[in-house]
Parts: sequence; C-alpha cells; structure tokens
Amino acid sequence: GIMISFLVMIIGAILAAANDLSFSFSGYVWQIANCLSTSAYVLYLKHATQSVEVNKWAMVFYNNLLSLPLLFFIAFFHNETQVLNEAYRRGAIGYRFFAINAIAGTLGMLLNLASVWCVSATSATTYAVVGAFNKIPSTVFGFLIFHTIITRNMAIYICISLAGGFMYSY
Repeated sequence: GIMISFLVMIIGAILAAANDLSFSFSGYVWQIANCLSTSAYVLYLKHATQSVEVNKWAMVFYNNLLSLPLLFFIAFFHNETQVLNEAYRRGAIGYRFFAINAIAGTLGMLLNLASVWCVSATSATTYAVVGAFNKIPSTVFGFLIFHTIITRNMAIYICISLAGGFMYSY
C-alpha cells in the first residue's frame, strides 16, 4: 500500500521531470534541496513535539525565535537592511507598513501553530503528503501565469504522480 503509492508518486515525478520542456538543472537542484530540507525539518519537528515537554504555543515561539538569526543573516547578505534604512529616511515607513507586517507575522505564527499541531496529530509522512497536495493549485496557477507549455505526456505523468498521492491518502 504505502510503498506502492510512494513508488507511483516518484515514478510520475521523474517521468514528468524528464519530459519538462523548460528543464533547468539549477531549478531541479533547488527543488531537491527544498524537498530534503523540508523532510528533515518535518521529521525533527515530529521528534521535538513528542520529546519536548512544552505546549504548542511555546514550540511555535521557540521555532520562530530560532529562525531569527537566519532571517537577519539573509537580510544583511542581500542588503535588505540598507533598503529598509533608506525607506525609513524617506518617510516611506509608516503605520501601514507596521500594520501589514503585524498581519503577516500573525498569519505566519498561526500557520506555524497549525503545522506543529498537524505534525503532532499525524505522522511526518502524512504532513508531507498533505503539504504536497496543497501545491496542486500553485502548479496550475504557475502553468497559467507563466505560460508554461505542458505536453500531453507531461500532463499524464503529473496525473500519475498525483494518483500516487491519492493512493497514499486512501
């Protein structure tokens, strides 16, 4: 059951990638890195939710707190701090800026809380597959917005991969 569904998903994904007319090696390297880091994160999160004796809110707080050094490093590396300082000097940062960032931060925290709850209530694999299914609308919109050419074979292979996901969820 489970192994067959994963095999179907992987075969469909490999065949779809092999038939990608706009193949980008660096794009696929980044996608593989994304899959590996997401898998490692979810597995660690599952371990942490079972072994650490704190409530979900504290787990979210510490998870977000631990992401700040990486956030500051990336912001500094890409000169975002300089852009922010220039915008502040020009007076472009006002109440609207802070309100939008407060809303975005609150939504991010709630999303993180939902993720922690979902991983603690299910398996890491189920969380990953559900996360993959929410990419379906993103994929469709990406094809429509960026006018990507989808061959008949590529569409069939994407459907095969999705069928593996449905097999897993059943």
